[in-house]
Amino acid sequence: MRSIIILAAFISSLLALPASAQRSYDVDILADTFGFDESTKKSVALADLHQGCPERDCIPSIDKPKYVSAAEATHVSDEELVITLSYKGEYRAYPSKILDHHEIVNDSIAGDPIAITWCPLCGSAVGVERTVGDTVTEFGVSGILYNSDLVFYDRASNTLWDQIEAKGIAGTLTGEKLQLVPVSMSRWSKWRNKHPETLVLSEDTGFEYDYSEDHYADYRDSTRLFMPVSASDDRLHAKTVVFGFDLKSGSVAITESRLEEGPYEHVVDGEKAVITLQDDGAVSMQRGGNMHRPIRVFWFAWYTFHPETVVIN
Repeated sequence: MRSIIILAAFISSLLALPASAQRSYDVDILADTFGFDESTKKSVALADLHQGCPERDCIPSIDKPKYVSAAEATHVSDEELVITLSYKGEYRAYPSKILDHHEIVNDSIAGDPIAITWCPLCGSAVGVERTVGDTVTEFGVSGILYNSDLVFYDRASNTLWDQIEAKGIAGTLTGEKLQLVPVSMSRWSKWRNKHPETLVLSEDTGFEYDYSEDHYADYRDSTRLFMPVSASDDRLHAKTVVFGFDLKSGSVAITESRLEEGPYEHVVDGEKAVITLQDDGAVSMQRGGNMHRPIRVFWFAWYTFHPETVVIN
């Protein structure tokens, strides 16, 4: 019950306060929980890490996920957004309305430890391996945000990881990168029709949340942000959905609306690349014999982390 009250307060503060507003809490998560100070190994200034809720794990991760078949998934409407995963012949769908309340699912798929992460503030879905170095770990919600993006921590080393870059930003593993597991987002009907064998995250999470409500609908339609960001660009609405490719030669972001018009040809390092929105909602870039998978994210968040990005609209 306590976690439900904390989450409700968190969402209320999100909807009521602008990004510039100051919030104060009884617990300083960085100092009191993680023990971080200016001597801590880090790649970003602690002043740029903003506390978003009263305590660590104020948004509880799902650590023992349960699933139902596509036919049994009556809790998901046809047009609902689901985070999707195709991995070693297995298929998963994670309803965004459930992940709005949890943000992280510590999962195991085809025998491999994987985490599905979701930041409703940035509209970003990122999958990562849960093996960090030689250690299999779980990830939790730190209660900290960086450029308004989810910062999670691993329960083995207490390192803070920025979700969009999947990189350690404070703690012993600062500078390390997590291995990405490509995920995308789709309307449930599109994913189900293409992959009827998919398993779907159940509402039986062990928590007493009402998963039917869309708490972030007003936020998605507005231009307001929850926390300050280091850079901004008004070429697109802040919450425009883009698919961002982080390539060795630079970054590229293409809007979802442009992809819905059909495949897009782009030149990367003098070589033709084709970006395609597939029938199941997944997006890919085919360049020569290589396939690149993007991160699905709001424009403001992609630009904040990739200010030199090429944008295709």
